[in-house]
Amino acid sequence: MKKFWKIALVALWILVVAGAGVLVGFTSFEQYYRPCKRIYVTMDYGQSDKLISKEDIDSLIRRNTGRISGKPMGWVNIRQIENSIKSQPYVGKVHIYESLDGNIFAEVKQREPLLRIINIKNETFYVDLSGRLLPPNPFSPARVLVANGNISHSYSENPNFKVETPTTGDTLVSDTLLLDLYKLALFINRDRFLKAEIDQIYVTSSGEFELAPKVGNHIIMLGRADDLDHKFKKLLAFYNKGLNSIGWNKYNYINIKYRNQVVCSKL
Repeated sequence: MKKFWKIALVALWILVVAGAGVLVGFTSFEQYYRPCKRIYVTMDYGQSDKLISKEDIDSLIRRNTGRISGKPMGWVNIRQIENSIKSQPYVGKVHIYESLDGNIFAEVKQREPLLRIINIKNETFYVDLSGRLLPPNPFSPARVLVANGNISHSYSENPNFKVETPTTGDTLVSDTLLLDLYKLALFINRDRFLKAEIDQIYVTSSGEFELAPKVGNHIIMLGRADDLDHKFKKLLAFYNKGLNSIGWNKYNYINIKYRNQVVCSKL
């Protein structure tokens, strides 16, 4: 009797597994031929201004993959859709998935511009938070820190360039202009006061940096993009203890590039 029940139990499990397999196969078959209803695109801009819209992504998908609505779900190439969206330079991350009711969802995260660069040829491009170069958007410019002056780099010559930041401890190891601009812009962006106060970075012919503030008719002479924490601490202390007392338009130049001193001058 025990042997009989043992055989019956094994047979029952075989039937359950087989039934589940048939059910899964039927569900997969049904999902494969289920007509695709539509694709839903959601955008994540982070803290950035909009450089690309949901409508832009929809148009990009149609150009690269054709009409999706009405196709059997099994005929829709999810990887092709994902790659077509990733080909857009403003796109950082893409996550695509499909639902059982025949809809496709694309979650798109836009890259966040950190710095707008205007080079010596008056060409414009961005550097994003990750250090990647981005082309300009003439219809929807991002309101970010601007750098100009003696900058020869061009987006059109280096469309896939990414600023590399090798480190030794906490010290960045590189002497390239783009890295110095990236490092300086990151520092300013991370400080609430500096982000609100510094409007522009100017690169001099000697490769040093001058900063134009939004408040006050003076230029901040920063020098090289080194020892930034110390330099800006001096500047903030001078703002609080000096300019708040004598007036923000007292000097034309505030020089913070020398260690342990702030040198001010008039024209």
